[in-house]
Amino acid sequence: MAKRNKRGGSGANHDRNDRNDRNDRNDRDNRYDNGYDTGYDTGYDAGHDDTGYAENRALIARGADDYLPSTRVENSKEPVIIPGTGVSMGNPFIKRRERPLTMRLAIVTITACIIGTGLFAVTPLGTSAESNLNAFQALSGAVVVTKDVSFHWHTVTAGETIESIASDEHVQIGGIYKLNNLLIGQEITVGKAYKIPDDPFYGKDFRPDSLIVGGAGKTTFGDSPWTSIAGDPLQEAQCGPGVDPSDPNAYQLVQPNLGAHWVRGFTSWHNGVDIAAPAGNPIRAAQAGQVIWAGWDFFGLGWSVKINHCHHISTVYGHMIQAPNVKVGDNVEAGAIIGLEGSTGNSTGPHLHFMVEEDNNPVDPLKYFNWSICDILKAC
Repeated sequence: MAKRNKRGGSGANHDRNDRNDRNDRNDRDNRYDNGYDTGYDTGYDAGHDDTGYAENRALIARGADDYLPSTRVENSKEPVIIPGTGVSMGNPFIKRRERPLTMRLAIVTITACIIGTGLFAVTPLGTSAESNLNAFQALSGAVVVTKDVSFHWHTVTAGETIESIASDEHVQIGGIYKLNNLLIGQEITVGKAYKIPDDPFYGKDFRPDSLIVGGAGKTTFGDSPWTSIAGDPLQEAQCGPGVDPSDPNAYQLVQPNLGAHWVRGFTSWHNGVDIAAPAGNPIRAAQAGQVIWAGWDFFGLGWSVKINHCHHISTVYGHMIQAPNVKVGDNVEAGAIIGLEGSTGNSTGPHLHFMVEEDNNPVDPLKYFNWSICDILKAC
């Protein structure tokens, strides 16, 4: 009986103690897993204060058997460092959705149309109508601003020159050249609109560039009267008299446009003289020489001819009514008919633009006619 009592007594007590221990461990594990055990000692830090531990350990990344507490200094105001695995929990950035190529092209096209419409909307329509400008000319005048220079348009009529327009408008000749990007010797055309500065002093000291290639050297057949060089005569070339450029009368130049009247003289803006007769009047070579240019000049002279008279002298004839009567390489005599008077190129009426060049640089033709308008016209 004593033996059964021992098993029944002490053995029963031992079993109950084991069950109680297991229950305690289960309860403790459950409380820890649910975040409510604030006093449990993990064994890693026996002196650690677990007050408020459940709140501080939220979202800690850990393994199944890892219980890593927050690193915290007692009574410190520094932020709590929550250790983790270092592995990102997800990508917080969402890639922007790209537009299809068709949509992007459509947006660019629409934007360009809006800009173009806006530019045409600011076109000065009143000015355009007054000056016979088309929409593009008016638009370019409104949009391509000439550095805050205000201007108005003037449409050229028959017989006008840059000098006469400048006088009538009370502006500088240089201002008209500068605003319209004209070169020395370029003339104006009937029916074409030109910019006239509103400032009467604009362009006072302006000097335009020149198309002319000056200098002596080898005779060259160029693609215009400006690039055709009257240099050392070719072997077959015919030459006129005169060997001393200091004596213009020695060249014995003859009147190039019989029956003409005086229109315009030589200036720093105008590289020749203008003498006019009815359209179709014969144009004659001022002296014997070789034709080094005969054709259409796109820079304003229209149908034109250039003759090398040798001895550093050449002459140019512009605005003929049709293709010249001579061709490049021909030799001509003084007074020979080389073409007919007209108004081709930049011109405001039938006339001859007559030039004399020394080493391909324009000089006043009148000095070869005793500085006399009567001599060059043969009409006095």
